[in-house]
Amino acid sequence: MKPQALCFVNMASDGLNIVKAHPDIIPEEELKNIAIKSMPLGAKEGDFTTNTVGSSVISGYVFSIPRDNQRPNIASLVAIFKSMDFQPKVINKVFSFTISELKKHDLVSTQSIQEILPSLYDGLVKGQLKIKVSSIVTLEMTIGDDAKDESKSHFQSFGDDIWG
Repeated sequence: MKPQALCFVNMASDGLNIVKAHPDIIPEEELKNIAIKSMPLGAKEGDFTTNTVGSSVISGYVFSIPRDNQRPNIASLVAIFKSMDFQPKVINKVFSFTISELKKHDLVSTQSIQEILPSLYDGLVKGQLKIKVSSIVTLEMTIGDDAKDESKSHFQSFGDDIWG
């Protein structure tokens, strides 16, 4: 379930742009396509999408970034995978947790997302998220295949219901 890379995408005056990718291993042309597919038309805060871009699969979480005296800017955290061999529900859980914790402490900004992207990537790779965002805020989460376990127990209970 290790992503190839993570991207931070936001809306600019000229359309969707990749603000930062970590690690910087994705070809420029593919990054442009990822930016476009990371936020479908009509996407709103809290939406989570999974799409294919070339031979890669992306999962993105849409959120907003407050701006002074302007309406909030729409943005997306995107995980890039080589195949569908990952748990989108787990990625959604990690990204939504990260953004909600940043919002709770009024720390959602373009700068803060850029700064935590490498640590977020490392946390997904290691299965343990621990990101020091400020002197008083540290994001911590154990990342597991919760979604896989839930679906297994759901099907098992379904089988038990049918077969007694």
